[in-house]
Amino acid sequence: APLLIQVSTLSWSQPGGGEEYGATHELLATPPVFTLPSKADQIVRVALRREPDPARELAYRVLLAEVPAPPARDFTGLQVALRLSLPVFVKAGAPAAAALVWRAQWQSDGSLALAVTNGGHAHLQVNDFNLHFAGNSATAHSALSRYVLPGSTVTWMLTPPAGVAHEAAISVAGLSDQGEFRADVATAGP
Repeated sequence: APLLIQVSTLSWSQPGGGEEYGATHELLATPPVFTLPSKADQIVRVALRREPDPARELAYRVLLAEVPAPPARDFTGLQVALRLSLPVFVKAGAPAAAALVWRAQWQSDGSLALAVTNGGHAHLQVNDFNLHFAGNSATAHSALSRYVLPGSTVTWMLTPPAGVAHEAAISVAGLSDQGEFRADVATAGP
């Protein structure tokens, strides 16, 4: 059946490690509302209404939300509406890159809070990583993909393998939207 889709643009930031979205007039998406016929395509054009930042990448989201049709009178089920949130990045005027610093904090329950801070001027999407512990062949793995925006800190809660000493040196190796990465992790106890 045809779908009625509403398009909106949002600013995107990560204060305190969370995701925050807000209304913005800096990004324009058109058409703002359209009907998508069955098995059809629709082009949505996105334009920046300001100059790019000279030093830092800008981050936005384009939200595509289905406006559900009223259910039929005899309908007795659950209606599910489509909602897609797509990232939009505007490159800085000057070359910019992410600069990640990793640190781990042992928790009193034995879990490990792994945080990464991006001190650079462009995002990085961490897709998959393993934590390696010195003196132990086991690893802690995460496949939870997260974006790390410039100036932001993102945290994963992990369960380390049994027998890992809290004093063990930790390193991280994984995949991002910009390729493979490896880094040492600064650690602190509970």
